[in-house]
Amino acid sequence: MEKVTTMNKSKHTYRELANLLQGLIAVQELKGVKFSLQVTKNINLIKAELDHLEEAAKPSDKFEQLAREVREIEATSKEKDEKLELIKKIEDENPELIEERKSQIDSFNKMLDETTEISLFKVSENHLPADINSKELLGIELIIKE
Repeated sequence: MEKVTTMNKSKHTYRELANLLQGLIAVQELKGVKFSLQVTKNINLIKAELDHLEEAAKPSDKFEQLAREVREIEATSKEKDEKLELIKKIEDENPELIEERKSQIDSFNKMLDETTEISLFKVSENHLPADINSKELLGIELIIKE
């Protein structure tokens, strides 16, 4: 029986891990017990590693309310010019809130480029599902063991 292996701790940016997480989620319904086990373990590891980023990206309640107002305008206004005018008015009435959100997004993007150390579970090439495609392979290449 082949032993399940993890990589030695390796450094990755949070952005790389977020991309890997998306790749893992994209393949989580493919068949194969050993493959599925490694995918599940890695999803759980990466989610825990990225947990603080989710909180850092979350908009404030005030900004959420503003976004709801904008969505309502977009859904109810028929004319494009009218929509743009109403949205501009909301933005002009809330410059601090808009600037605060832009700053939050900038900080979040900087956090994505920070590195962390993590030990990921590797998937042997012979445990890859037969129906996996190239796009899916590219999405999970960090965990494929040659």
